[in-house]
Amino acid sequence: MRPRLDVETVIVESKLGILRDRVLVGGREIAVHRGRHGWRLVAGARGGLGRVQYDGWRDRLTIQSPSGSLEIRFRSRNTMFPWRGRVYRVGSMLGNRVTLFRGGEPVAVGKITWGGVRFEMMDPELQDIERELALGFGLRAQAIATAVVAGVY
Repeated sequence: MRPRLDVETVIVESKLGILRDRVLVGGREIAVHRGRHGWRLVAGARGGLGRVQYDGWRDRLTIQSPSGSLEIRFRSRNTMFPWRGRVYRVGSMLGNRVTLFRGGEPVAVGKITWGGVRFEMMDPELQDIERELALGFGLRAQAIATAVVAGVY
């Protein structure tokens, strides 16, 4: 029997719009500023400023936070990224669901919304970058939706 992971129920949601972007954490709104070259700037969970950039041509998400940096290179299968000595796997984003796994256990579960991504569960290990993850996955979901509407996918 595997030990149960310490997973908390927390609502972290990105809302991306034409004129402004924002992240909601537990119902509290955090402003997102648009920087140069596609960067989005958001206040970090423990202070400081996090930066998020999604590159649609390379299907790559870059996160630079006060807690550390990471890059997620999306592949058709087995998309993985390291964070604080652990390896996480990104599940399929088909069916409007976003799930991050550590081993075989889900550590972050969310769904794609009209305005971005809403994470309904997040492991405390990822809380330092929860805002950046929600924003980054929201940017990717928006890019995929735009490509589908344009007939690219």
